[in-house]
Amino acid sequence: MNNKIKILIILVIVLIALLGANWFLFIQNKEQAQIIEPKKEVNNKTEQIAQPPLLSENINEEVFQPNNLVWQNITTEADWERRDAHTAVVFKDRMWVLGGVGENFPTHTKNDVWASDNGKDWALIKNNAPWRARRGHTSVVFQDKIWIMGGATGGEIFLNDVWASADGIEWEQITRDAGWAPRKGFSAVVFNNKIWIMSGASTRGVENDVWYSEDGKTWSLAIENAAWSNRYDIDIEIFNNKLWLSGGIYTDGRWIGKRDIWASKDGIAWELINQQAPWPGRHGHCLISFKDHLWIIGGWSGHSKGYNDTWFSKDGIVWEKFLSDGPWKCREDHACLVFQNQVFLMGGMLVDRKRENDVWRLDNVDVP
Repeated sequence: MNNKIKILIILVIVLIALLGANWFLFIQNKEQAQIIEPKKEVNNKTEQIAQPPLLSENINEEVFQPNNLVWQNITTEADWERRDAHTAVVFKDRMWVLGGVGENFPTHTKNDVWASDNGKDWALIKNNAPWRARRGHTSVVFQDKIWIMGGATGGEIFLNDVWASADGIEWEQITRDAGWAPRKGFSAVVFNNKIWIMSGASTRGVENDVWYSEDGKTWSLAIENAAWSNRYDIDIEIFNNKLWLSGGIYTDGRWIGKRDIWASKDGIAWELINQQAPWPGRHGHCLISFKDHLWIIGGWSGHSKGYNDTWFSKDGIVWEKFLSDGPWKCREDHACLVFQNQVFLMGGMLVDRKRENDVWRLDNVDVP
């Protein structure tokens, strides 16, 4: 083999090696490009998802902050007379106040009916309803009617009658004698398409029973002795599809308001949620559900110490107190309700035994 052929063979081998190396680099770069491209694409998608800050900002704006609310006075003198132990309901886009007792206790019990669409201007719907003047009764809205039940007359005669009205003017007596013992200082709610009543001071003593009715006339005893102790001046509410009970008092000589929280899915089996809530024990308070929270408002300690505090909880276990007490005076047996996405407080008795007819609203500062 001559030198020329040897040189030619060497050149061919070098050429093949160079071509092979270039081909390897080409394939490698292409594979890297394919790997990098999806990453860029994914990163671009991720950036597009995370890019608009408005979504998270809007979520933050919608988070409810209870301490952003303040109590505002709607009126210091409502058109209805000063009173406590009255009831209040929301019916046909208005707030309604029914009965109660005025300054001249115990002879000044009432059977009047008032309504308002703003809390400031009140219309007298019925001056003397056919049901006996009373205090410490209960009221609910059920089957498109206002219902009023039980209570005590001016002579401390306990009642267990049931009345209903579709307009607040014309009233029908559903029953003169419900199945439960005549009583005052009890509470009622509508739950699972039934009216529920529980607790109270009755002709038998202080109760811890639970009753329900599908028509207001026929009543069934759910449980005669619930897990919570005998008490009256409690309040109950519906929250997270359960019945919730708070506070109350028992006349055992100590006169100490209760500070426990109970819940039930059926009114029979009760679970102790919090035995010693951080708020002082009380009775004659309000327990309401508002903005996915339970709220405790005002009340008495059981020995003439009044409260004007406001507490809230998302689970009934952990409670927070408003940064400052309410501008309204300490009181018990006031009425509270939620109307047009606002909490209203009306009337009540002060520690000096004087009554009020003021109206307060809990809402954002900028609400006119």
